[in-house]
Amino acid sequence: MMAKEYIKEIPNWEKQYLEMAKGELSKQQIELLEGRDIKSHEGMIYGEMYNNWKRRKTNDKETV
Repeated sequence: MMAKEYIKEIPNWEKQYLEMAKGELSKQQIELLEGRDIKSHEGMIYGEMYNNWKRRKTNDKETV
């Protein structure tokens, strides 16, 4: 994926990830993606979801 293209998608990653991972997410993860305040111990969960989104986006673009 090209950097410019990837950067444009970052502001909407939470919405995209909610759709991509439907049925795989816990209640806590869904709440975080929908904008609930992140508690200090939840930062790793949020970061893990972002990293997973990046990997899925990269794989999507490589297979197209």
